[in-house]
Amino acid sequence: MSVITLGGLAGGGARVLGPIIADRLGADYLDRVFLSSVAKELGTTVAALHSREEQAPSTRQRMLSYVQRILERSAVSGTGGDPYFGPGVAAFLTEEYEDIPGTSIRSDHNLQDEDYIESIQGTMREIAMGGNVVFVGRGGHVILRDMPDVLRVGVVAHYEDRISTVMERENLSEQDAIGTIRGRDEARAHYFRKFFELSDPDRPDLFHFTVNTSEMSQEYCVKLVVDGLAALKNGNLT
Repeated sequence: MSVITLGGLAGGGARVLGPIIADRLGADYLDRVFLSSVAKELGTTVAALHSREEQAPSTRQRMLSYVQRILERSAVSGTGGDPYFGPGVAAFLTEEYEDIPGTSIRSDHNLQDEDYIESIQGTMREIAMGGNVVFVGRGGHVILRDMPDVLRVGVVAHYEDRISTVMERENLSEQDAIGTIRGRDEARAHYFRKFFELSDPDRPDLFHFTVNTSEMSQEYCVKLVVDGLAALKNGNLT
């Protein structure tokens, strides 16, 4: 089973490394952008998926099934929103932290924190148990830390490099990128405090190891993660 979680702050490089590592391993790649894209296909694609059972499902088809279950979990736990992931579990998995609607944490939304986080954990664990997936973000390194076959890798970068990455990726000015990073960092910290009771979600002991994309080449970072997975499988990492 190949399951990897990459965790870190916005612009640190996890989103760049994730797809490359997944491709290298022949694994599925899962981040909020991919899930959001898949979600928008639900209306036309889920029915077609059921009519093609004789074919091996593609990555996207498997993700459609995952997203469908996420929506079902949201409805069951009372956290459902609009069809493309409004408030609730689905929003947590598919939106930037600062874009998750505030109603998802208000007491008048009839949402219990315990039910909320149990639904999130259940969804991510279900996906992880299917194997062959690379997670980026979403608290995967915390949610899956008691699963012995999951490699947890931190991804960091110098602040100025994070700014440059967000500027380029989202076509922002330097000042807008700084504001975006500040907002995402604060929102991410809030969610880890509220739902995981963690004041420092990037503590070294939460990961098997950390790569620094400012100090290491992209290829070397990828190699370290791929080699780390092999080390976990043969018992050299625990």
